[in-house]
Amino acid sequence: MSKIIIPNGGEKMTMDDDKLVVPDNPIVPFIEGDGIGPDIWRSAVRVFDAAIEKAYNGSRKLHWMEVYAGEKANDVYGKNTWLPDETIDCINKYLIAIKG
Repeated sequence: MSKIIIPNGGEKMTMDDDKLVVPDNPIVPFIEGDGIGPDIWRSAVRVFDAAIEKAYNGSRKLHWMEVYAGEKANDVYGKNTWLPDETIDCINKYLIAIKG
């Protein structure tokens, strides 16, 4: 059973002849991280969103999708599941991920 929630309104990035094709509303997987990761992520996501808003005057928007690794993966998937296959599959499918 999938633990990852795909955000509504977003689209996958794709490859076309070795060129990255980025829609106006790309889905970007992120790993919050352990330790100070959650604090870093809360700040970073605000900066990313503000930069996209300013650069594209609201015509583009990132759709964030949390994927799991580390302690949070153990909490979500069970003991000793540090990097779930679902996380790796999702990163491969969406071509990108950011870690806090």
